[in-house]
Amino acid sequence: MESFNKEDRLLAAKLTEKLFMETIDYDSYLIEFPEDDGDEILIELYDLIEQEAPVAAFSGESKLKQHSSMNRISELLNILRA
Repeated sequence: MESFNKEDRLLAAKLTEKLFMETIDYDSYLIEFPEDDGDEILIELYDLIEQEAPVAAFSGESKLKQHSSMNRISELLNILRA
């Protein structure tokens, strides 16, 4: 069974929610994101977010909000909160 730090998982979920609500900026998100310590869920979430640095799109929404992997990010957030 995979071991993980529940506090780190909850922090990662909270930071990701703040990022999408735009109450934290992208650089702060990356700095504050917890060390993964081998937690595959944290690693995958971080990688998905890191691959899509927010860039203003023509519509005015950030590229992050239009992320093609939003379904997977939502699944990961549910796992982190469990």
